[in-house]
Amino acid sequence: TLKICGVTQTTLESDEPIEKISQLTNTPEQDRYLQVKKYIEFFVVVDNRMYRYYKRKKNVIKRRVYEMVNLLNTMYRHLNFHIALTGLEIWTKRDEINVRSNVAVTLDLFGKWREKKLLPRKRNDNAQLLTRIDFNGNTLGLAHIGSLCSPKTSVAVVQDYGKGTSMVAVTMAHEMGHNLGINHDKASCTCGSNKCIMSTRRTKPAYQFSSCSVQEHQRYLLRDRPQCILNKPLSTDIVSPPVCGNYFVEVGEECDCGSPQDCQSACCDARTCKLKHKAQCDSEECCEKCKFKKAGAKCRAAKDDCDLPELCTGRSAECPTDSF
Repeated sequence: TLKICGVTQTTLESDEPIEKISQLTNTPEQDRYLQVKKYIEFFVVVDNRMYRYYKRKKNVIKRRVYEMVNLLNTMYRHLNFHIALTGLEIWTKRDEINVRSNVAVTLDLFGKWREKKLLPRKRNDNAQLLTRIDFNGNTLGLAHIGSLCSPKTSVAVVQDYGKGTSMVAVTMAHEMGHNLGINHDKASCTCGSNKCIMSTRRTKPAYQFSSCSVQEHQRYLLRDRPQCILNKPLSTDIVSPPVCGNYFVEVGEECDCGSPQDCQSACCDARTCKLKHKAQCDSEECCEKCKFKKAGAKCRAAKDDCDLPELCTGRSAECPTDSF
């Protein structure tokens, strides 16, 4: 049977007129905000039922989650997002909330748990609960719309079903898409393949966002300006093993320009994620032609009259953190 995802309305009004992003003229500052790379510090919770289903084998569960997050990243690259798994918690003794087959109740309880119990001990931008419970009806997951960075509502719950990881990863991507302000695709939305990530029905995995999804997502970003996605997580904050080829420099890597087929860098060896001979750097703001820019080169303009521009140090490829 086809399973459909649910969604709860939070900040988006259903009767709000939908403007196409292409019909709006963005200011240069808005364009800069849209183009800058964004990061979601992602926390995954595995419930006790799922822990028991995989015969209490933590390594099996970890591998499964790592694989799904890798798939999430291939889907979110097109939206200029990197999903960094900064936390994975398995409820081995008992569930911390009452996981119910009523998906809306479970979502509400999980959101409250994140706000009251999780955030005080572990910072994250977005959290998902994976469960082996069979939700009522034909629902595979539920999420709030347009709620990223909110303590209680930047959450989703997803049913871990079947043997493979692809369909579950697509459901995770779909629910996270709702948090990022994206509604379900209408019949007129296309993405090159026959099914897009935000379509309501699933028969097989869909790995692309439709043009409608991209527009809705950009509208949400410009309207709500969620701030938590602008800081880049430290490579040491990431709990999943490094993946050479995922465009994010992780522990043990010097650079990461994607797969050998996709890599456009003259400075980085895509096979090893190490800098090429004589290269000092790869793609950061204070890097030019594989060398550090000279001290004093401007790498971040002042946002307004109260802000100061940031300048390269000449000793690093990174632009210094924004200071006032």
